[in-house]
Amino acid sequence: MRPTSHIVVFCLCAAVVAGCSGSKSFSKKGEKLDAAGLYAEAADMFYQSAQRNAKNVDAKIGLKRTGQQVLNDRLSAFFKLLAVGGSKGDAVQAYLDAEAFKDRVDRVGVKLEIPDSYKADFEKVKAEHLIDLYNEGQGLFDKEQFAAAEKVFARIAKLEPGYKDASSLQSVAYVEPLYRMGKVDLEAGNYRKAYGQFSKVVEKNSAYKDASTLRQEALSKGQFTVAVLPFTATGKNSTMAANVQAHAMTALTGSKDPFLKVVDRENIERILEEQRLGLSGVVDEQTAVRVGNLIGAQAVLMGTVVDYREVPGQLRRSTKDGFESYRIQQVNKETGEKYYLTRYKPVRYTEYYQENKVILSFNYRLVSLETGEVLVSKVSEKESSDHMYYASYDGNKEALLPNTNGKADLSNNGLKQLRGLLNAPKEVKPVTTLMSDVLRASTSSMASDIESTLDQRIP
Repeated sequence: MRPTSHIVVFCLCAAVVAGCSGSKSFSKKGEKLDAAGLYAEAADMFYQSAQRNAKNVDAKIGLKRTGQQVLNDRLSAFFKLLAVGGSKGDAVQAYLDAEAFKDRVDRVGVKLEIPDSYKADFEKVKAEHLIDLYNEGQGLFDKEQFAAAEKVFARIAKLEPGYKDASSLQSVAYVEPLYRMGKVDLEAGNYRKAYGQFSKVVEKNSAYKDASTLRQEALSKGQFTVAVLPFTATGKNSTMAANVQAHAMTALTGSKDPFLKVVDRENIERILEEQRLGLSGVVDEQTAVRVGNLIGAQAVLMGTVVDYREVPGQLRRSTKDGFESYRIQQVNKETGEKYYLTRYKPVRYTEYYQENKVILSFNYRLVSLETGEVLVSKVSEKESSDHMYYASYDGNKEALLPNTNGKADLSNNGLKQLRGLLNAPKEVKPVTTLMSDVLRASTSSMASDIESTLDQRIP
């Protein structure tokens, strides 16, 4: 058996012994408490003992004896509430507490008994309590105290799932206030709030009244349509302008805001062609407003690429001095015993470094076609870069040591840094990948700004 296997077996044995030892300790405490007449506390000790070791017979015998006493006390409390005409709800809860204790003890393999007479009494008082709760819930419902009614019906559902139509009434008590608030918000022009209220109703009950229709009405009335017009560029960045526009369209289309609607690019191009407005001609706000109105948009998004640069780095290499450790065998002349000495020989290894970078800067404006107001106007400046920095050595990498002031550096920090370079990635992201990264980052940030603006405009 391998050494590691011995260790695993030892640890498992130690854990078992510790568990058994703990179980015996709790069992002994239980015996002492029981002898002192503290059977409730004793039952808890026996329970913990049985939990730790299911084969501890003494613990189970003690729990059977003291646990039944605890259960009998709880059943007596239930019976007293019935006898003195106490609250039906309190009586039901007292029995449920007793039953929960029995179930808890059952889980460690000890069976306690509840006499059938108690079970019959419980079923009778539970039935009476359910009737009271149902009547209470209906009364609250009729008074339109929906929150309180929902809590009552929830108690019924917990006590007896499927009782009459309590589950249905609980659902109605939850959705009806939301439905009413949604209608109020819809009439007040608070379309986003109305949409949120009706969405909660539909999630709970998709067929509830006309909630689905009203939710769609709130969305239709509050929806904000944006047309993304062709982006322009300064200098030689016309190709990048088209890329930025495409990513801007993708970012807005992927928005999670249901109130943001983006005009399909094909429709824009078709209308531009019909009106004989070339794509490259949409550069000023007057033309943009004209095109936006033709498309039926409420706002247009325009942008201009100011700067785009790809900066591929040159691979730089440098030779570094280091040491390689090795061992030599020696013999003790007096004892004849062999031993080893570590020596260090000077060597050289190579470090490589390269960094690629992409820089994108563009400005964008979201202009309202209803008021002519510039809703958003910002300049996005993003940079994406990646670099590789690694070391290469043809000899024994595990024996390579850094050189510090002409000596082998044996410090943990020095060794850690050199091992990191020897195992570092030897590839750098190409500029094409960095271009995609910077485009996504820029347009995602732009979409977030637009979403934030619409969130404020659509209550």
